[in-house]
This record gives sequence, structure tokens and C-alpha cells, in this order.
Amino acid sequence: MANRPPRDPSTNEILERLHKRRARRRLLRIGVSVIVGALFLAAAGLVAAAAFRGASNPAQPNTVGTTTTSVQAAPSSTTLSPGTTHTLPPRPSTTEDPVTTEPPTTQTTQSSGSPGGTAPPSGSVVVIDPGHQRRGNSAQEPIGPGSSQTKAKVSSGTSGVATGVPESELTLAVGLKLRDVLQSQGVTVVMTRTSQDVDISNVQRAQIANQAHADLFIRIHADGSDSSATRGIHVLYPASIKGWTDDIAAPSAQAARMAQPALVAATGAKDRGLDARDDMTGFNWSDVPVILPEIGFMTNPEEDRLLNDPAYQAKIAQALADAAVRFLRERAG
Repeated sequence: MANRPPRDPSTNEILERLHKRRARRRLLRIGVSVIVGALFLAAAGLVAAAAFRGASNPAQPNTVGTTTTSVQAAPSSTTLSPGTTHTLPPRPSTTEDPVTTEPPTTQTTQSSGSPGGTAPPSGSVVVIDPGHQRRGNSAQEPIGPGSSQTKAKVSSGTSGVATGVPESELTLAVGLKLRDVLQSQGVTVVMTRTSQDVDISNVQRAQIANQAHADLFIRIHADGSDSSATRGIHVLYPASIKGWTDDIAAPSAQAARMAQPALVAATGAKDRGLDARDDMTGFNWSDVPVILPEIGFMTNPEEDRLLNDPAYQAKIAQALADAAVRFLRERAG
């Protein structure tokens, strides 16, 4: 991986902004702590001085009790309770592309609300990975950290039997629509790619999500089959593998259980259920909750035409956004 290609420029830009905001937030918290500590020491000094005066001059009215009460009524903890987001701690990196270790912080983006009168928690981050790219890369990479088993870095995907549209083009169109919906609801979104002409392996895509400390990583794909009659939607999530995905399997399954019925209800597609997978590189390298919705079969002519209808794509994007926001809210408590 010494010669790995650069990431999509927009992805780097968003990650840099996230890291800068986190650094500013840390400095702000330190400054607030120093100020509150100084105020507390000053208040304690006033209380001690008042107590000394009262002890040395008992004839004067004793106001120590009143002063003490006023100090205790404003504990410093009330000024040190920033909003929180849920982020799983990253595992130590085992690659040349290290996972950043800054603590998660809230973002300044304000929510404009979401369907049903609910809104995502402040500072929520979702990484969207439109599956594949214009040209696949058959070079091999480990299926998981330290594994001797390898798979192609990224395949070229399938294509529409009726439309001729490649899967990578379809997933990018849906991914950009999902980005717009989530951003309109106040979620910070990081895209692994925003164009077709990239070369980003599945390990690198997972690392982008890890470095963003994503609250949810959504990998959008479409299906193919030897039978043109096969159709429907299913959502994949990581099986629990000790040392790899055991820390994200449960929340990933939770997100998948929310996404699958939302997608079926929005599209009317056949419900193909959920699939736990242990053979997917993008799952096994992820340190954050991750799902992979297979949004339909491009080898089914009717479903292929639907998948390439912008209105149908908008239904998929809205359903995924609704499920993601629900997941973010429940994880935040």
C-alpha cells in the first residue's frame, strides 16, 4: 500500500475541517476549565476571608452562611456540559494510514429538523460510501487487520441489463442524494468519493470512516444475479468477529434493522431481509457501526429501470436518511 492513490479532494477537505473544529473545541474546553477553576478559587477565598472576619469580630452580623450558600448554588459543572455524540473508540491502526485519535466533539452545524418532528443529535457524523468506482482494482489487500486472506481492493460492480448504467454510477447518484437529505437535517456528512474517477480500496474507505469518527458508516451497493427474475432489497451488516468487528456488530445490526423496513416501505420492493457477513473487507476494517444496503437487482430489467429513476432514488435516499437519524437519536440516548 506504499503507492496508494490520494483520496477524493472533497473528502480530504471535510476531514480537515472536522479535525480543525475538534482542535478548537478542545482549546475552548480547556479555557473554560481554567476560568471556572479561577472563579472557584476566588469564591473560596472570599468565603474564607468572611469567616475570618466573623471570627475576629463576633459583634458584627455573621454573613458567612449567606455567602457560602451563594457559592454552592452555582457549581462549575453547570458550565462544563457540552453536547455529546456517540462515537466508538477506534482500535489501534495496523496500516500505514493511521486512525486519528482526537476525542469526538459537537459540531456547530444546526439541525433544521427531520420528518416526524425529530432531529439528529448535534455533532452527528455519517460517512457515505458509494460502492465501486469507474474502474475496479484487482490488486489484493487483507480481508481484515493482520489477515493472510486477501481480496481485490475494489471490484467494478455490476451494471443494468436494461439501462446499461454501471453500479458505480447508480450508487454515486443515490449517495449524493442521501448526502443532501442528511445535511438538510443538520448531519455532518463525509463522502468517500464524489466522482467516478477515483481509485479507493475498501480498506481505505473504512479508514475514512474511522478517521471521521463516524457515528454511522453507510456503504451503498446494488445487486446482480444469474437469474433476471431475482429482485428486492436487503441490508448487510458485519458478523461479530473477535478483534475485528465484535465491538461494532451489535450497533451495526441495530442500524440494519432500522434501514431494511424503511427501504421496503418507501419503495415497495421485495423484502429480502438482513444478512450478517464475515467476508467483507469494508466491514472487517471498520471501527464504527456500518451497514451495506443492497438497494435492488440491476440484473432484473424492471428493477434496473426503477433504480435509475431519480424519483425512486430519492425514495431510497429519504428512507436511509430517516433510518440513520433514528439510529443516531437512539444511540445518543
